[in-house]
Amino acid sequence: MVRKPENYPWSSYRAHADGATDPLLADHALYQALGASPAAHSKAYRALFRSALPDAFVDDLRSATHGGWALGSPKWRTKVERVAKRRATARPPGRPRKAEADRRQGQLL
Repeated sequence: MVRKPENYPWSSYRAHADGATDPLLADHALYQALGASPAAHSKAYRALFRSALPDAFVDDLRSATHGGWALGSPKWRTKVERVAKRRATARPPGRPRKAEADRRQGQLL
C-alpha cells in the first residue's frame, strides 16, 4: 500500500509515533504500556516499525483479510468458529470429495 506507515492517510502512525494531534484517536492501554511517558510510548511504537514484516506473514494476512477469515493458530481459529458459529478458515480449493459433500448435505437435512 505505502512504503512508510506515516504515508497512509488513514493510519494512526503519525499520532502514535510522532505525537501528531488527532481528535479521532484515544490511546489504547497497550500503547500506554509501551512506556512511562508519552515520549517513551512514541519511541517504543516507532521501534515496532523498524523492520518489515516477513513476506509469508503479509501473504497470510492478506489472504485472511480478503477472504474474511480469522488469522491465528488452528486452535484459536477453532475457538473463533465455535464462538462465532461460522467458519473462520477457508476450505481447501476445489470441489469437496463425494463423501464430504454427502456428509454436509446430510447435516443440512
